[in-house]
Amino acid sequence: MARKDDLLTLNEIANLAGVGRQAAAKWHHLARKTGGEPPLRLVAKAMGVETPEANDDSPRYPRRVVVAFLQAVGYMNGDESPMERREGRGKWTPTRPTIDPRPIEAFDPEEQGEEPGIEEQDAEASGAEPARKPLDVDRSTGRRLRYYNAHAWEIAGFGSENSFTTSRTRGRVIDPDGIDELERPYWFRETLEQWAQGAEDRKAARFAGPEPDGFTVEGQPFRLLPGDNYYVKKAAGQAGRASKEKPSKQGGRKAT
Repeated sequence: MARKDDLLTLNEIANLAGVGRQAAAKWHHLARKTGGEPPLRLVAKAMGVETPEANDDSPRYPRRVVVAFLQAVGYMNGDESPMERREGRGKWTPTRPTIDPRPIEAFDPEEQGEEPGIEEQDAEASGAEPARKPLDVDRSTGRRLRYYNAHAWEIAGFGSENSFTTSRTRGRVIDPDGIDELERPYWFRETLEQWAQGAEDRKAARFAGPEPDGFTVEGQPFRLLPGDNYYVKKAAGQAGRASKEKPSKQGGRKAT
């Protein structure tokens, strides 16, 4: 039985993932276009694991690093069983949420932008230390789950994956929490749920029309009409003077 500290060659990594050796070689040496080290080295760094054997003529990686990588990108489930591939064209996305390789201790809940719930607000009002909602994690590993387009749209409150993808293209979706080792965007559940909570406010703002030009002393909003605007009046005056200075094209012919 394989141990977590076993060192795997590229051939063994390919066999474990069910891919060709060329794919494993890319995971070892091909740097990401979006920046950062090659995928396997990136995961090892995230886990805080040294990989001096990766620099050998025959590169080898600790098995636990390889497993964490395969779980992170969607080749393997939390129990180390193979994850089935999702059908579809273009860059494939995992069938289910994947597992972030970083330990849970690496995350600060306050950095995730979690809004306190009613119980937490009551605790804050009473002066007690509020109990934060636990992060969404995989039960097998205890590490955070990553959600891709195929899983994120419903949590974020969209009607379909297509509407989520289209909205993201138009800049109407919250930025992803990260870009995975194969350069695909992902979100954490807490980010998506917080985004969904603000859906009504964003919709109201979108249909509210433009902001008023100012407010009266009584606090009533007002809008400047073109005739009331100083800059509009100034532009109109300049246009009028220009038309008077322009020579006329009409006139009699000079007598001979």
